[in-house]
Amino acid sequence: MTEINLKELLRPYQLTDFSFKKLEGYISTNFEIVTSGGKKMVFKYYPDETEFSFISEESRLVSYLAKKLDFSFSVAFKNIDGKEITHYPDGSFSRLLNYIEGEFLAETDQTKKLLYQFGKRIAQMDKELSNFQSDTIAVRKIHWDLQHCLLNWPKAKLIQNHVHKKWVDYYFQQFRDEVLPHLPELRSQIIHGDLNDWNVLTKEEDISGFIDFGDMAHSPLINEVAIALTYVMFNKAEPLESAKLLLKGYHETFPLFKEELELLPYLIASRLGASLCHSADAKSKAKDTSYILISEKPALDLLEKWVTYNPQMLKNTFLKACGFAIPNTEKLREELLTSRRKYFGKSLSLSYEKPIYMQQAAFQYMYDAHGNSYLDAYNNIPLVGHNHPKINEAIAKQQRKLNTNTRYLYDPLMDYAEHLLSYFPEPLNKVFFVNSGSAASDLAIRLAQTYTERIHSLVLEHGYHGHTRSAIENSAYKFDGPGGKGSNPYVHKLPLPNAFNGLFNNGNEYFEDAKKRIEELIASAQRPAYFINEPISGCGGQVPLAPGYLKSMKDYLKSEEILTITDEVQTGFGRLGTHFWGFEYHGIIPDIVVMGKPMANGHPVGAVVTTTEIADAFANGMEFFSSFGGNPVSMKAAKAVLEVVEEEGLQKEALETGNYYKSRLNELKNGYPVIGDVRGAGLFLGVEIVHPTDLSPDTLLARTIKEELKEGFVLTSTDGPFDNVIKTKPPLCFNKKNVDEVCDKMEKILKKL
Repeated sequence: MTEINLKELLRPYQLTDFSFKKLEGYISTNFEIVTSGGKKMVFKYYPDETEFSFISEESRLVSYLAKKLDFSFSVAFKNIDGKEITHYPDGSFSRLLNYIEGEFLAETDQTKKLLYQFGKRIAQMDKELSNFQSDTIAVRKIHWDLQHCLLNWPKAKLIQNHVHKKWVDYYFQQFRDEVLPHLPELRSQIIHGDLNDWNVLTKEEDISGFIDFGDMAHSPLINEVAIALTYVMFNKAEPLESAKLLLKGYHETFPLFKEELELLPYLIASRLGASLCHSADAKSKAKDTSYILISEKPALDLLEKWVTYNPQMLKNTFLKACGFAIPNTEKLREELLTSRRKYFGKSLSLSYEKPIYMQQAAFQYMYDAHGNSYLDAYNNIPLVGHNHPKINEAIAKQQRKLNTNTRYLYDPLMDYAEHLLSYFPEPLNKVFFVNSGSAASDLAIRLAQTYTERIHSLVLEHGYHGHTRSAIENSAYKFDGPGGKGSNPYVHKLPLPNAFNGLFNNGNEYFEDAKKRIEELIASAQRPAYFINEPISGCGGQVPLAPGYLKSMKDYLKSEEILTITDEVQTGFGRLGTHFWGFEYHGIIPDIVVMGKPMANGHPVGAVVTTTEIADAFANGMEFFSSFGGNPVSMKAAKAVLEVVEEEGLQKEALETGNYYKSRLNELKNGYPVIGDVRGAGLFLGVEIVHPTDLSPDTLLARTIKEELKEGFVLTSTDGPFDNVIKTKPPLCFNKKNVDEVCDKMEKILKKL
């Protein structure tokens, strides 16, 4: 806009001699005006005449506040006709506002006193606004009104970074579940609605004024607080310290309710999500985005921190800042333990010496009832991360639509079967769905026995394949372990091909030993039906089968008409990084593949994939039916997992993060002789803890490290025949920062011990 145009527009205000500077804005075109006498004003030009009714109400509201409060607001000057709004022939209109002196909150040193005063000033304003009524404002429905933040959700698809997008999706889901049901109960009034740090002016550790009421709305009062809190936490090493000061100032002036404070964790995250959606939308339209994007980087930084915060900790922090009592969750934990002992058998175990009372989880973090956040470096079932929004949505939508069984035709079954089988080489082209890895192992054994018409089996030392009777029969970890009674006569155990501290040093020696044993079985009329194996033995101590062993075994077994069953329950779906399946890692194509655990990110799904020939042999007249296997909800969940793995490139992430993880662990190994071996692939790793003098297992030290890590809020576990291997199989969203946290904490423990 030229000076000539401005002179015409400003003529009704009797301004002719002035200088000007364009200011940022997106509803109006804004200018700083400086008269020849040095007086500053702000000129706001509105090209859209439909904004008039709202802007006139804004002027009325600001004038009302200016009369009530002792800090400044952008009050409109009257034109030569005595009106605060000037109309032009084309329908556009303008206002000329007083200039508020001060420094933007975004650019000043946010001292404790200033943050407290900020909270107090907001409360003073809101207290006065509680008596202000406006039908025009009350009927507004805008994207920036926090109660309507889900209007922004469709724009989340424009967020290019998949990690950022899933954070936004997750917190919008949390808003829908945790906030929406409570909205009708919350006290509502007219609020400013956008007290970001560029709409707040400061002077001498106090607030000199609030500007830009363009997003005011009739909304829950707590939304005002949530928005202000969001921005005072930007660019802070300890953001919650700033939040507490603002809350204290607000609450002492205009008390908040407990129920309102408990919604703040979700409201703040949703405000961040709305901001990021608008940033993505602006970038997609190639706008001049400097004003809109000014908050993008700090919003992302805060959202990344927010994921690490336990929602209960946030609630407790906000409640304590306002003087509310915090519940005694330790007492609740003890009551849960008592109930567990009362209702469950002793065979159901708990992790850690002091079991954790978990309440919630998100991505690679788990949250306990006391407010602690744990970095999950252990649980491999949530393959793509706890509570991934895409999985949550897939389950919820399908559950509301149809959940039945495979005796009916429905799309989700076909869609997932086709998608899953696309990951398998020929001739693996038939799939059976069940609802657990144990059920899948059981079915795989039935398939092999039916096809071969034999019952003898080959299993590996320390192998584990599930909790059904036939799975336990084939799991040396169970039948050789506590409570086990050894193997049945038709189950034949082979040594685990462990190249670190096993019977032999390499895969070929293990194969030759196995071949000799199998030949003896065949010679004694005990030809096995199948050989069941895990590409990496979890219960054996995270032991990758020695290189070359499985390839030699498969070739030999095929020549003897013995089937190979590969159990991919723990190794499949990209976890190993280099390959999607563990059998690919070893260069074989098995006859039968077992899947479970991570297939649907925690939803109970298992599967068996095999060949047409074996599947046809199984169709001997006896129907196969699983009540829950292949149900549409499970299929939607499982398909969503594959889609997330693909969309987020999680196999590649597992490779890159896993390689970094392994290198960091090997650095520790080089510095601490108690680490005897670091092994595994991708994000399936084991750290063997030994006595340095003779490399014998140091079970006590391994357990101590595990417990110490837990006390440092990192979850791992121990495994192996001597329980001396620290196992780490985190969700595939685990990143290099997480790796550093685990390894740094482990090093501190090793130094101390």
